[in-house]
Amino acid sequence: MSADRGITDEIARASVRALLAGRAESVDAAIDLALRESRIPHRGQRPSRALLRAHAQAIEESEAGDLSRKLRIEATLQEALDVLSVLEEALITHESDDALGDLPSAGPSGHAAPAVYGRAARGEFDLDPSVHIRVVSALPPHILAQALSDAGFGETEVRTIDTRYGHLDEIVFSGSLADFHIARIPPRARIDPRTDLVRGNPIESAGFEVLLRRMPQFGNRGH
Repeated sequence: MSADRGITDEIARASVRALLAGRAESVDAAIDLALRESRIPHRGQRPSRALLRAHAQAIEESEAGDLSRKLRIEATLQEALDVLSVLEEALITHESDDALGDLPSAGPSGHAAPAVYGRAARGEFDLDPSVHIRVVSALPPHILAQALSDAGFGETEVRTIDTRYGHLDEIVFSGSLADFHIARIPPRARIDPRTDLVRGNPIESAGFEVLLRRMPQFGNRGH
């Protein structure tokens, strides 16, 4: 291992420790803190998120054990599945109300089911656990947010995010084990589900059934 690579590795480890100890509020802030506190001149690049996640996994397994980490991943996946269920129920309820004329028309029935995107679809919840979800709906975002609050997910916030497709509504809240970011996609928006919303890079996704089938793989208890 080169000297610069070794220093980057050390900075990554110190960043994870700072984050776990609550000495930094974000990954970037933890890296900045580790760089400031390091007495070794750091000439290399900032450590990547992938390197930090590898250290976070190693630290958790060494301190809490491999089984504990797998159980945490399983519980996080279950929380994501619960959120997908609430969103799906909200869409179905709206379709029923729409048929009675109680709400503005959302267009044709037969909505696309909400799905998880990115690292969460692969069960990767180390370092900064987050779940990104897309829901295709004409429902006002506050109705979806209220459904989540009513289901016991606590306080939600509706905000606007900039994407390569323009401004989109996003519902955010902190779950028990991960931060959730739910993008509301207008039904007529031509958004490629195979790419991310900001950079257009390829992205993996998983709906409820796929995520449920993958759970034993991610949270294998050794059965």
